[in-house]
Amino acid sequence: MLLLALTSLRAAQAHHSLTRRILDGDLSGALRTGHERLEQAEGGADPGRERALLGQLLGRAMLACGREEEAEELFQRQLKVYEGISRHMVRWHGSLDQGALMLHLNRPARALECFNAVANERQAPDDVRVEAMAAAAVAMHRSGDCRAALQALDVARELSDSLADGRIGQLVDCIALELSVLQRERAGESLGDHALCAMYRDGTGESVAHDVLHQQLGAAAGAFDGEAPLVALRLRHLQRLLAKDCVGATAAAHVNEGLSWLRERRITGMETHARVEAALMLIGRGAMQAAGDVLAQLTFNEQQVHRSRYAVELQYCLARLHQHHGRHLDALRLYRLHTQHAVQSLMNNVQGKTPHFLQMAAEEGQGDAARMRLPLRYRRAYQYVMDHLNDEHLSVRQTAAHVGVTERALQLAFRAHLGMTPAELIRTRRMERIHGDLRECGGTEGVLEVASRWGIKNRSTLVHNYRQQFDETPMQTLHGNVDARTSER
Repeated sequence: MLLLALTSLRAAQAHHSLTRRILDGDLSGALRTGHERLEQAEGGADPGRERALLGQLLGRAMLACGREEEAEELFQRQLKVYEGISRHMVRWHGSLDQGALMLHLNRPARALECFNAVANERQAPDDVRVEAMAAAAVAMHRSGDCRAALQALDVARELSDSLADGRIGQLVDCIALELSVLQRERAGESLGDHALCAMYRDGTGESVAHDVLHQQLGAAAGAFDGEAPLVALRLRHLQRLLAKDCVGATAAAHVNEGLSWLRERRITGMETHARVEAALMLIGRGAMQAAGDVLAQLTFNEQQVHRSRYAVELQYCLARLHQHHGRHLDALRLYRLHTQHAVQSLMNNVQGKTPHFLQMAAEEGQGDAARMRLPLRYRRAYQYVMDHLNDEHLSVRQTAAHVGVTERALQLAFRAHLGMTPAELIRTRRMERIHGDLRECGGTEGVLEVASRWGIKNRSTLVHNYRQQFDETPMQTLHGNVDARTSER
């Protein structure tokens, strides 16, 4: 749902009324209107970029509604449209369309190849690269590479700051929240016998504290309530499932509410994935009967299960359900198939293959060790602090507002992951900058002159914090460095 919303925001300027319908959840109405526009555009002499965006939007909406064959045919016709614009468009947008299809078919390794072809291209438009990076993150997460998925979203979020539409960056944050919730679920003790559980646990170093994540989901949903109900609904669904009292019958009720919403709007292409995701959550919460009900239409024929694009997950869920009902031999047989299928999938997945755009980001300094220990949203807070150390008015409140969290959430995240509060980080980094400048200036500048460059204008505050950190005064550093240089001469 969130990737569809991301495509919609990218096309919003050219097709406002159409994207409005999609973001409201009226995909059937959007497809009717879109097909009419598409027929009119195909009769025109110049297809243009608006026609290209229209086809991309309709193709992804078709996938969401379960119309895969129509979407694939449309994507093939789109290649001629792209060719009429430029050869680069064929490569970038053709790869993006193919990646969307592969991800829908739950072929994450193939999808990632397509998305990387766009994300790695510096010449591609920034909004297109942001979508490719976000989609690549989802593909990596499905393959169990949670750490790289969140790093990809971090790079996408940085790049989104260059875009005029700030909602795109907010939506990237929402995708990061979604993946964090799913990672937390898959890494839980109750699903510890899942073949990929260890891989999800390996990525938990980037996870956000439960209470903070719950709060962030609510805040993000509130921000999109009027703007994009499709996004808000998804986030509130995850928030309710994350609630500590969401177990048993309560969990089942929330899951069924979400599935009913999809069915009512005929968003059938998302329903299978939603059922598998929901069943895993329900099994993790001990709601076995509800999990069986959710999976009933996907598992009534065991051959259908083995052929399914979600065979790894369905085999696992069925094994757990058989075990719950005392059918231990059937459970063991299915669990063996689950592990064999998972190993086969891992042989073709993306684990250990770092996308080039992530390597480029690391080489350009986006891999600051302290910054990378923080969860995605809080890395932006860290970078904001680093970029504004010279501002004497820099504050924790200002930093929290910049990334859209409360001061308390910011304090908790920094303490948990860095071992210091945001205020301590500001003070420590400023003292480090002042210390470095005093050692380099050779006595050509005064202490306060140097300190004022880093937002410190009060001498007593400077001396107290400096002595606490370096066990000497700023004057001692300055004079000691001058004396050392004189003796060298």
